[in-house]
Amino acid sequence: MEKPIRVVIVDDHQVFVDALAVRLADEPDFVVVGKAANTEQALDVLSTTPCDVVTLDLILGDEDGLALGREILRRWPQSGIVVVTGVEGGEQVLEAVQSGIRGWVSKTANIDSLTAALRGVARGETHIPAALLTNVLVSLSGQPQASVSEAEGIRSLTQRELDVLGCLVEGMSRNEIGELLHVSPNTVRTHVQSILHKLKVHSALAAVAIARRAGVQGTSAVHKRANAG
Repeated sequence: MEKPIRVVIVDDHQVFVDALAVRLADEPDFVVVGKAANTEQALDVLSTTPCDVVTLDLILGDEDGLALGREILRRWPQSGIVVVTGVEGGEQVLEAVQSGIRGWVSKTANIDSLTAALRGVARGETHIPAALLTNVLVSLSGQPQASVSEAEGIRSLTQRELDVLGCLVEGMSRNEIGELLHVSPNTVRTHVQSILHKLKVHSALAAVAIARRAGVQGTSAVHKRANAG
């Protein structure tokens, strides 16, 4: 059996924290390894407790959850963060994505939506509700064409990385990309991390926005190369 997904819950509503911890304990692939109600507690927990995913409320008393998210990613860049909030979204969704946060779930969503997001983010995927994702992509793709630095980043990608990026443009998951390219999901994840590094962005969504501005081909071209191979 694979190792369980280690979760740290950051929220200043104790009833919600306790209820979520109990519910996640019912799932065989999750273990709650820490809880925190504010920035100081969260950083203390994360500095001593390895975890895979952090659930993060946007409002922690009078503190800014997004600011905490940015600090977490600065200190632990590989951390997966899922915003779990009652806030509607708007510009904060775009800000979260640009910061490298890869998950967003409303507190009104059912537990299955939350666990799906936690599992996906733990695998390195992005889980943003479709209604919010459209606005994010429109905002990220706002420039009419790729800048010089973005174009240079695209040119630095290998052909396989371009194939993976083309699949991301089409909204394919890592498992789907792996099946198409005949590689493991872990290999796909490695390619995605390399793409983000070369394009100097923190999320796959930002990479997709650059790819669209640069005219990167989607899966039709990738299918041809995969079938030819």
